[in-house]
Amino acid sequence: MENLIERLAEAAQRARVRVAVAESLTCGMLASTVGRGESAQDWFTGGVVAYQTRTKNDVLGVAEGIDVVSGECAEQLAGGVRSLLGADIAVSTTGVGGPDAEGEHEPGTVYLGWADAGGTAHRLCRFEGGPEEVLEQTVEAAMALLAELVEGAASASRGQADGAPEQEADAGVSGVRIRPVEEDDAGEVLTLQRAAFVQEALIYDSVQMPPLTQTLEQVRAELEANLGCVAVTGGRIVGAARARRDGDLLLIGRISIAPDQQGAGLGSALLDAVEERGRSAGCREAELFTGSLSEANLRLYERCGYRERERVDGDDGIQQVFLHKTLAAPSDVT
Repeated sequence: MENLIERLAEAAQRARVRVAVAESLTCGMLASTVGRGESAQDWFTGGVVAYQTRTKNDVLGVAEGIDVVSGECAEQLAGGVRSLLGADIAVSTTGVGGPDAEGEHEPGTVYLGWADAGGTAHRLCRFEGGPEEVLEQTVEAAMALLAELVEGAASASRGQADGAPEQEADAGVSGVRIRPVEEDDAGEVLTLQRAAFVQEALIYDSVQMPPLTQTLEQVRAELEANLGCVAVTGGRIVGAARARRDGDLLLIGRISIAPDQQGAGLGSALLDAVEERGRSAGCREAELFTGSLSEANLRLYERCGYRERERVDGDDGIQQVFLHKTLAAPSDVT
């Protein structure tokens, strides 16, 4: 195990990648092992223990109803924690430690999932022994997988330094693709939303904000026929904005930017894209709102041409600030 820890730490520092883990079966054992690596504070963003199914659904965006002992679940766990913690590479564990079977799954059935810039994938493992032995083998296999992935990233990084063709850099909004949001994005959008609104929760001293309490099914329903957009880089959704048409009015909401991408211009780019979709749908005016204490949001919206129209007092004593912007018709845009 010590060799795997050393390999991972050395490769992570060389490749300058951020690593995260999501655990069900191993219940924190993997994170504590990863954290033993040299200078882990520089490359290990953290881990999430999603032992109960509800935690998998609500925190990491795993779709409700899927088998929690499956490759699909392992992939969604990895993708969710990668987005939530702003990592480049993430690995997950889920399975049956024993001693008894779990439904049709025999003891020792373990799925390892991973997520990186290329997408998500999984690996099925079958381990022998009692529960403790299965857990130990799972952690070792996950560490080997993580080291393998990070070493691959380090090799790619070295190849670029040696003169291999370099991809577009993520400077500003360069390297970011903005596309219409889809219903299938719901899990990743929910995970992103929760990560993005943590700072707002601190400002308002409340974790009962709708962006933090929404369920996966509610988000999925909102994304049906939505005029919103997502920003994608390296296969990861790093920004999202939802919008819907109400007559001639485009109602914009839930603008969420990954914490590690804030300040790079994604908010403005998303608003531009959503407004363009609104124009094409026949909207003549856009409306959005934010709390009166959200000074950064207010500055962004004003820079993008929105002007305050009214303030509405909330039951909690916080005012909601509504801002509007006139949208030119598509034929008027040059």
